[in-house]
Amino acid sequence: MNDIEKKQKDKQTINRREFISTIPVLCCLPQVLLGTDTKSRTVSEGDEKNIPSPEIQKLLLTVPEPILPSRPDLIEMYRKCWEIGWRKTERGTNKNGFTDWYIDAAFDNRIFQWDTCFSIAWAKYSQGVLPNIVSLDNFYRKQHPDGAISGVIRKTDGTDDQPKDSPWFTRNNLFSWIEYEYYLTTGDGSRLEKILPILVKYADWVRANRRHANGHYFWSGWSSGMDNSTRSVADKFYPPYSWVDYDANEALAAFYIAKIAEVVGDQKIQKEFEKRHSELKILINHEMWCEKDGFYWDLDRDGTFLKKKTVASFWPLWARISDRNQVEKLVEHLNDSKSFARPHRIPTLAANEVHYAPEGQYWLGGVWAPTNHMIVKGLEANGENVLAREIVVNHLNNMAIVFQATKTVWENYSPEFPKPGKPWAKSDFVGWSAVGPIAQLIEFYIGIKINVPDKNLHWDLLTTEGVGIRNLRMGDGKYLDLFVEERNSLSDTIFIITKGTCMCKLIVNTGTRVFNAEIPVGEKRITFS
Repeated sequence: MNDIEKKQKDKQTINRREFISTIPVLCCLPQVLLGTDTKSRTVSEGDEKNIPSPEIQKLLLTVPEPILPSRPDLIEMYRKCWEIGWRKTERGTNKNGFTDWYIDAAFDNRIFQWDTCFSIAWAKYSQGVLPNIVSLDNFYRKQHPDGAISGVIRKTDGTDDQPKDSPWFTRNNLFSWIEYEYYLTTGDGSRLEKILPILVKYADWVRANRRHANGHYFWSGWSSGMDNSTRSVADKFYPPYSWVDYDANEALAAFYIAKIAEVVGDQKIQKEFEKRHSELKILINHEMWCEKDGFYWDLDRDGTFLKKKTVASFWPLWARISDRNQVEKLVEHLNDSKSFARPHRIPTLAANEVHYAPEGQYWLGGVWAPTNHMIVKGLEANGENVLAREIVVNHLNNMAIVFQATKTVWENYSPEFPKPGKPWAKSDFVGWSAVGPIAQLIEFYIGIKINVPDKNLHWDLLTTEGVGIRNLRMGDGKYLDLFVEERNSLSDTIFIITKGTCMCKLIVNTGTRVFNAEIPVGEKRITFS
């Protein structure tokens, strides 16, 4: 791999392993929750107050390096997000009982459940330089004896932001998803057996305390994360009576709890949560799907539809409860320029809704990292990889324009103009906004997803650009570099250059064809035609 090798040699670098060894964040050690003390297993005993702050250049030499010759603007934004992410990390204290170093939501003096989960979606690529999955331990350590976990916890003293009977005590239950995704990306399954009982107990609490007799779940506008959405009231359980996003969210949690149970060999929990997923799938499709509208709706007390067209109705895609007909109809809505296919995709409120705000106004149209990621993950889960990439490219292009003007990333964006959302959008929001410039750039723009436990790499090669990645860890200290040469059309012969210290299976999907090859240790040029 002459091009990749030359560029690596041209850089004046330190050895990657030497650099990691200077940081007490031992990326190869199991990252697990241990008790309620403030020390995380990511830090050596006694070193928690002496973690050095490596220069940003060293940080960038340790994380994966995207190869995008035609898009230096995206590379600049990618690098800046890592820099901001480093600056925004926080330290636990004896008073709050948090893990000693964690990824922060970058919002205020509290930690947020779904912010943290979406932040780990990009931080999982830090390859030992930043804390990532251990950030969830801040929530697990605060689990109540009955299983409840607050969606928002104060940094000052580690107490719940709201009492358990508050309409906004809970948040989106994404723990099992990001735990499982972290496992696939790193190959580290050491946490899974320990966190499974925590996840089960939390799901049981939600089921017992946030579910109506009709089987549907309920929360509030603030709990859903869609604070000022027209579909709900921020601080009230009603309206709506039955919430499509909470139903789908719990189905998603059940899906991944079953996956984790399968990995650890707990067939009883696996079968129980597969059953819960199936029950929610039937319930949502039977009562919340409107075939005439081709859309899922929230429900009123009498079971009638509450028709407010928002991104909440796309959660069933990610929860894997939509059949092929439903997927196709939801895709039509995503591609409809009158509703969701706006200049910056995807607005959180459809453009043909009366309260739609062209400048965003938070959840009245603003484009948000978590909901965009939810949608592209849902499309990916249903084989709609081309549309998923189109949405990501649109999102990154708009972010890049704003980045060039402001040199930062924002909490949310206008759906109509290449500007930050107005009013209220915060700057330097890393935080979850880095999920686009880091995770989506790798997984959808370039198209690479890794499954370290199964030793395979799936590449959705849906561009003719020359793209690739360097220094992608494949577990156990092994790495891989990949680059595909530029082509004139998607049907042209594919030339992929690989170099690495691991053997794995390469699966390439061009949108119309699927190719398979073995990546050996060392350097290889692979041709698909």
